[in-house]
Amino acid sequence: MKKHLNASQRGYAQHRLMFSTDLLSLDLAESLRRTSLACAENKKKQAGIVDFICGLFLQDRVEMTRHFGGSLASVVTKNFPIHRFGNDGLRPRTMLDPESSEEGFYYSFEYSDDVLHLVWLGQKLASAVGKKASLKDVIAAATLNREWMDELSRSGLRLEHAVADFDHEVGTIVFHKPTHMDKAWSRELTFDLDKEFQPPFRLEVSTPSGPFQPVRLARVKLNGEDVADVSWPKKPTTSVQVQLRTSNKIDLELDGPPYGSMDLTIRGIAP
Repeated sequence: MKKHLNASQRGYAQHRLMFSTDLLSLDLAESLRRTSLACAENKKKQAGIVDFICGLFLQDRVEMTRHFGGSLASVVTKNFPIHRFGNDGLRPRTMLDPESSEEGFYYSFEYSDDVLHLVWLGQKLASAVGKKASLKDVIAAATLNREWMDELSRSGLRLEHAVADFDHEVGTIVFHKPTHMDKAWSRELTFDLDKEFQPPFRLEVSTPSGPFQPVRLARVKLNGEDVADVSWPKKPTTSVQVQLRTSNKIDLELDGPPYGSMDLTIRGIAP
């Protein structure tokens, strides 16, 4: 569980971000300054995750639109009605207005615990390969925390690229078996249901399996009922919801070349 920072820890972390030269790339350091200034000019006391992502966009629109779908520009406008790009985004408005009567504009670097954790996680990833944290590093780091990604999603932001997720891709698997046309591979498969998994359950069938040839046709029965079929090349994959018992039996009907192959996977809600 992520730890909440005390006042001294938070102050130390923010001081390091402001004055250290060993943590962040120039682009990322400037992004934090833009974020803080935009928060101050928009009357926000503290920069959160969404504010920080908006600050990254103010720093580098081209790079950020490569990685985030949705209308990132609209999210920035909604989140920061007052904002500027380029060098002007690093200076308070009073410095840009020669007729301003204000003598100065002071703003603090206040970041939420989530932002501080995110920046340090980005730096951890970067330092592991011998460099300073960049925009890409903190984007990658954000994907490691579901709460952060959920917050970005609620704000209308989504990643352009599919992100590998071990818990989803591996942790949800109830049963998996590759099979081949060779008679040494049984056409009858059995497995017991781990009671920790919960429905709904989905059966995924795909051909081919790995680098082997595809089967031409495969029909799948589960506990005596026809549930799925695939055919090459028109329908190489299928995914259907299925009902499981404590003990289950899969029967396969296959047609294809000697090295034809396919994969069977059943997923559920992980414990």
